[in-house]
Amino acid sequence: MFYHIKELQYRAKPDRPDALFAKQLQEVLGGQFGEISVALQYLFQGWNVRGADGKYKDLLMDTGAEELAHIEMLATMIARLLDGAPVGDQEIAAQDPVIGAILGGMNPQHAIVSGLGAMPADSVGNRWTAD
Repeated sequence: MFYHIKELQYRAKPDRPDALFAKQLQEVLGGQFGEISVALQYLFQGWNVRGADGKYKDLLMDTGAEELAHIEMLATMIARLLDGAPVGDQEIAAQDPVIGAILGGMNPQHAIVSGLGAMPADSVGNRWTAD
């Protein structure tokens, strides 16, 4: 069971939208070695601990729970970086929102799939997988 405290550890807010940095943070969140992978690795290791001494299980479960907090912080920052982000800065080519997003450095998945929010995916839109 997990307990959620409804405040973040840090109150970081970006000065301005930055879709390119949001795209980079997607890799840290949902990439192969991102926080989602790390959290699930620790949690499954903890769930699989056997034996009478619970100190190793506690260590793994506490670390996994902390990694879940990292996921929340990254997902929140990605959403904040995308808040008010222009779909594109190009004049003519950016008439099409998808082309404008790509030209502006934005991850088109943020605009099309997630409603300008974080996703369980890497920086190019590959969904997180346990493979």
